[in-house]
Amino acid sequence: MDIAYRNGRKEDCATLAEFVSIAAGGIIEFLYHELIPGMTPVEVEQKILENEESSRSYENTIVAEKEGKLVGGALSIPSNHHRITEEMEAFFPEDRLEHLKQLFSARVENSLLLDALCVDEGCRGQGIGNQLIVLTKQKAINAGFNLLSLIVFADNTNAQHLYRHCGFEVVEKIEVKPHALIPHEGGCFLMRCEFEPLEDARDIP
Repeated sequence: MDIAYRNGRKEDCATLAEFVSIAAGGIIEFLYHELIPGMTPVEVEQKILENEESSRSYENTIVAEKEGKLVGGALSIPSNHHRITEEMEAFFPEDRLEHLKQLFSARVENSLLLDALCVDEGCRGQGIGNQLIVLTKQKAINAGFNLLSLIVFADNTNAQHLYRHCGFEVVEKIEVKPHALIPHEGGCFLMRCEFEPLEDARDIP
């Protein structure tokens, strides 16, 4: 059966939270670990996605669906929303934000940030990630951007291969100090992609 692409819905949030957590490579676990009693980091992320007043809500996602099951998702936000806010300073322990200070300071100005991209492991290699990026580029154009940006772990070479194939290039190295909950080495890369309107992008219902 073909893959269907559409905008995210509120009922998708539980699965989207899992996708976002996978894409974040430990950052979600690091930030939310034992922060709210009785809630796992993924459950906290689900609440954020369900909040329509949040820039990181389900309304800013595009999903891939196969046989009624979500098999991929992309969350994108304006890059100026990628920062440590006063609300975050009041919510998160200071040491956690300090650990990720450089990560949250890195951005490509005036771009749409692909904040999370994930494809179900059993459906990889079918072009789903590529199409989610194509649709996110079209979303960026519709919102008045001609730049897409993202942050990827330096040791995630498979993701980097996809991003380079889609026209992204590295513009900055970001230091992320080692931590047990963030199982990556070498920090992150900030990447950007500049583009013209895409004639082959599929419309999203």
